[in-house]
Amino acid sequence: MMLTLPSPSVAARPAALRGPRDPRRATARASAVIPASARVRATTPPRAARAHPPASSARRASRLAAPLATTTLRGASLVPSAVAEPPSAKTADDEDAPTPASAPSPSPSDASDFDWRAQWYPVAFTADLEPDAPMTFTLLGEPLVLWRDPTAGVDEAGAPAYRCTADKCPHRLVPLSEGRVNERGEIECGYHGWTFDGTNGRCTSIPQLPSEGTALDTALASPRSCVTPYPTKVAQGMLWVLPVPTSEMAEEDRPPLPLVPEIDDPECVVQDISRDLPMDYATLLENVMDVSHVPFTHHGSVGKRENATPVVLEMEGELRSRGFEGVWREGPRNGKYGSQHTEFVAPSLMRHTLRTEQFTTLTVVYAVPTTPGRCRLMARFPFIFKAALPRVVFKLVPRWWSHLNQNAILEDDQIFLHKQERLIEIERDVGKKSYAQACYMPTKADTYVGAFRRWLAEMAGGHPAWPEGTPTALPPRETSKEALLDRFHAHTKHCASCAVAMSNITKIRKALRVLSIALIAAAAGAFARAAPNYAAVALAVGAAVVAGVREWLGGLVGKMREGPYPPPRRPPSMMEAALESARIALI
Repeated sequence: MMLTLPSPSVAARPAALRGPRDPRRATARASAVIPASARVRATTPPRAARAHPPASSARRASRLAAPLATTTLRGASLVPSAVAEPPSAKTADDEDAPTPASAPSPSPSDASDFDWRAQWYPVAFTADLEPDAPMTFTLLGEPLVLWRDPTAGVDEAGAPAYRCTADKCPHRLVPLSEGRVNERGEIECGYHGWTFDGTNGRCTSIPQLPSEGTALDTALASPRSCVTPYPTKVAQGMLWVLPVPTSEMAEEDRPPLPLVPEIDDPECVVQDISRDLPMDYATLLENVMDVSHVPFTHHGSVGKRENATPVVLEMEGELRSRGFEGVWREGPRNGKYGSQHTEFVAPSLMRHTLRTEQFTTLTVVYAVPTTPGRCRLMARFPFIFKAALPRVVFKLVPRWWSHLNQNAILEDDQIFLHKQERLIEIERDVGKKSYAQACYMPTKADTYVGAFRRWLAEMAGGHPAWPEGTPTALPPRETSKEALLDRFHAHTKHCASCAVAMSNITKIRKALRVLSIALIAAAAGAFARAAPNYAAVALAVGAAVVAGVREWLGGLVGKMREGPYPPPRRPPSMMEAALESARIALI
């Protein structure tokens, strides 16, 4: 089953909820789709630029009058201008070049501002949420605090109620997430004890004001004492947030959740992982849409170079504001499992679906924009097995154990993606090149990437709708591999199963250290007492085995803190191997 997410009406919502318009938008599209050699001859805007309905004739005139060669899309410092295909005009040196990948142009009705805030975003798996502590999360540049309300009971599906407000106390602007959830299910500021109702954002207590007189009632009634509440939902094991103030959108007007119907199949088993990534939201989505990189980037983990074949991706239907669909007819493993279907449900969901007679497998990725240059990955790997035995075996694997492998796969390309987006930014800002000019994409393997970049540039304003005034340039490049391969802050401390496993393993290692010392002492005592040799040897071997197990467990703890380097696609150099061994030995 393929998902579709109806695009909410933009005109019906307040202007503050929509991404800001840019009068240079149409010319940015023109700059992206017209080859540099042909721009000087262009006398009319390209079809994509004409398709966007102007708000007025004056605005249209100002857009068409802007110089094409120097126009940049708003937010261009974050997401490069992008098109679905490189310039189609061939030079004399390109006579034998393959036909470029292509994607359909957006229909005129879809060439409009995309409402980034009128969408549901998953922020955490419910398995990782603590029942009695607030959680902070930044969504679209806005810090939020989320907590479970123990007084609200559960909904019809048995899910507990969660509250969400802006993570900012109106008193002195400290984060409410540093406070606590009180007995009434309210969030209490940890600074001065002000409390807030998560359903409507109203302040319910100001300890610094006396209950006698009118001062307290006046302060509590003031809009300045309130925090902004946001709608939440729990579905398919995830906590969702709609970043529109609760009072500004009626419940019946809210969009549907971008769910995956297959997960509700009783024969479905799912592996999940979340991780905060040092890359832009668009870089992540572009990467997971790209199926042709798997045999090379992930060689030795989930791919093999020898399995690489030409990849021909095709669009199914038009590119629209709600996303697109595509198919890889041959599919992976030289067509062994049949065709693979791909769907992008704007703005955050991407799914690959592979169906066979024995099983159905999906790769589901939610890319959640947090701040410019950073995002949260919410990945799901549903498997539907017709036989019961694979489901039983699948469920026996501890969640934290599967995360060790999944984190390693993510790190296969994490370092170069972090660097890649900054090189593209330089090409655009310094070289004045569009995305298609900076990146040479002559194959149909890049069809999905081109379609997504075109959606982002022509339909979604070029980047997520950050708060007004937010700098959109990428943050400085991380200079150390350790920062890019960090697992503790990016994943472990937010994952309940990995955090508990790390704590338990650390306790076991402490016990094994004591046991190892005791066995060594016993072996020495047996030798000193002239006991039979087999007793001393057995004790010494036992101490060595215990020490070996402790070291192995130390390696697991190390993997929960930081990913290894280099990735499996190439063997480590002598120095890299020595440094990795030394790192694990110091744990």
